[in-house]
Amino acid sequence: MTETPRRIEDLADELISEILTFLLGAEYLSNTSSPVNPHDLSSGLNGRPAHVYGEGCELDRFRLVCKRFLRISTPRKFPRFVVRFSRRGFQRLEELLHMQLACHVKYFTYMVRPFYQGSGWPQLLDETDSDRFPAAQVHRARLQDQTRILDGNHDRDMLRKAMVAFSSLQQVKLLRVQDEADERLISQIRERSLEGTVGLDWEPACTRAVTNLAISLLASNCTSVRFVGPQISPEATVRLLQTPSATLSALGARLACLDVTFHSKMDLTSHMKLLSQAFHDFLLAAKNLTAIHLGFATAAPLDLPLEQIFHHIQWKRLRTLSIQGWRVTSQELIALISRHSRQLRDIRLTSIFLHEGSRWRDVLSVLHDDMDEVEQIDLREINYVKHFDAVSAPNGSLNGHGNGYGIGNGNGNGNGTGSAGFYPPLPLSIIVNHNTSPNSPSPPSPQPSFHQAVLNTDYLSFALRGHTRRSFSPSTLESLRTLTADDLRDDGITVSYDQRLFWEAWVLSSLSKVARRRN
Repeated sequence: MTETPRRIEDLADELISEILTFLLGAEYLSNTSSPVNPHDLSSGLNGRPAHVYGEGCELDRFRLVCKRFLRISTPRKFPRFVVRFSRRGFQRLEELLHMQLACHVKYFTYMVRPFYQGSGWPQLLDETDSDRFPAAQVHRARLQDQTRILDGNHDRDMLRKAMVAFSSLQQVKLLRVQDEADERLISQIRERSLEGTVGLDWEPACTRAVTNLAISLLASNCTSVRFVGPQISPEATVRLLQTPSATLSALGARLACLDVTFHSKMDLTSHMKLLSQAFHDFLLAAKNLTAIHLGFATAAPLDLPLEQIFHHIQWKRLRTLSIQGWRVTSQELIALISRHSRQLRDIRLTSIFLHEGSRWRDVLSVLHDDMDEVEQIDLREINYVKHFDAVSAPNGSLNGHGNGYGIGNGNGNGNGTGSAGFYPPLPLSIIVNHNTSPNSPSPPSPQPSFHQAVLNTDYLSFALRGHTRRSFSPSTLESLRTLTADDLRDDGITVSYDQRLFWEAWVLSSLSKVARRRN
């Protein structure tokens, strides 16, 4: 008897879904645009978005084959949804809910503009010469949007409905949006000396967004959510003081990741000190955290003991620890890192400055000797408080102190004025294995200005950065294993870029880490 040939429709849904993964390839990794979620800004045919033509990608064509393929592929079509604070943005969100597609959304991004503040906006925009300031009409429309949304609490209502419907939600991201039209308006306000009358203010916009997102999340059944906020207004955290501890605890318990950077040009030390107890209640309840990033402006690092924020809390599931923009002692860092020594895989200490009397070699010794599980490390822009203050002071500068270290060029000369290079004297191109790692180092980039636009980017502090063992050649790691902390030549004064790179490689060269990976 001849066996009946098997056809693709005989396969299980799981197998068809796996085939679809191979079919999409790299295309699936990109943010596919759609009529409901046109967040991909790339152009399609003739410069028009691909979805205008219907079958803009392999996923679209796959969805048209039959109802079964449509059902299998729909979750892949709508994993991400981006909404702007605007009537059109909330209308798109309403359409998603009406089409019953919200259950497929895993990554939700909320993009908010600074709010129009002050009572002189109609007069300002009416008096502005449209030829000289063509963006006036844009701002009239945005101001109308803002007024209608706030008066009717439309943003709060829509976010709440959305969070309830986002049954697969994994991440919530809050982004600040500021474009060229906003920059021109700011220039107009300055030219006419109207700063005290009108202005674009991020603080009320951020405060309202954070509050509504928190309320909406608590009203949902979402758990294990990652929250990302790269430009959180410090003033928005004042609401923490007004929030009952039970509410803070309920919110913290729903988070799997907290990735927050506070956006301010001012020293926030006093402000954050007032919030110490609120951070205690919130972080203590966040028992499920696998990753945490708390960052402050690198130009004005926080001068507050770490435990005034972290309160000796230990997270049993924590895998990634990241702090940025902080003045601390080596003992504070060691205490925070050591109580998570058994589970941390990724450590990021960005723009961390040690007080006088502390040494980076002590911190590095712990990372090298006691942190067997660490697989990735980032020491970008670490240094000493004394050095930071010297180079940051008005008209201040260092007296050209050279440490003579650096990963040298083979002739014993480093990047300073001394004569002894690091051991081993390997060139930078050999130390870093460019062929095996996408994370090859680059010189530090300038910090963005405070008026720089933050558009629809997949910002995440925990994106791949720093170095892993694969960033360095095996021969380099082998040569570094003979070194001890005494060979690091930490002078307690300043840290160069090459020195940081050398220290990262030394930490990852630990034999205990190699043994663990072999077992």
